[in-house]
Amino acid sequence: MNIQDLGALGELIAAVATVATLLYLAIQIQQNNRNLQESTSASIHQGWASINSRLSSDEQFADIFIRGREDLEALNPVELERFRAFVQDILNMAVYADGLKASHNVDSLHFVPFEVVGSLYQSYPGVRAVIDSVEPATPRNLVQRLRRATPTYAFIEKNEPSDEGVV
Repeated sequence: MNIQDLGALGELIAAVATVATLLYLAIQIQQNNRNLQESTSASIHQGWASINSRLSSDEQFADIFIRGREDLEALNPVELERFRAFVQDILNMAVYADGLKASHNVDSLHFVPFEVVGSLYQSYPGVRAVIDSVEPATPRNLVQRLRRATPTYAFIEKNEPSDEGVV
């Protein structure tokens, strides 16, 4: 084997090593993307759990939310600020998830925060008023899309018993 044969063999080995390295990097990138999507989904779910926990653990705050979602006028100034902050937290979760979906093509969320916020926006005038007030600060025409959203997320409401059907 002469020097030219050794050079050709070296080039072949280098080419095979380069292809193997590129394949390894492609696999690593896919795995990192999956891990990022799982982490993002967990983060969003943790945020929603925190939001739900605030409502379920504080009866006074739950009362503020129930009254405020229907009519902001029913709240005193302190309650109004608590309600606004809460609705903005909900909106921020939708903005965060929407931004991730747009920039990272994240479709692995088990539920769509946009649908939840869109349903709140469409269903409750108080929520709509707060979100409309921060429209200029929301990216990607989010509020305009909320206006066009079809409420698909069902809220469990305790209604007063009616006299219908009573014999």
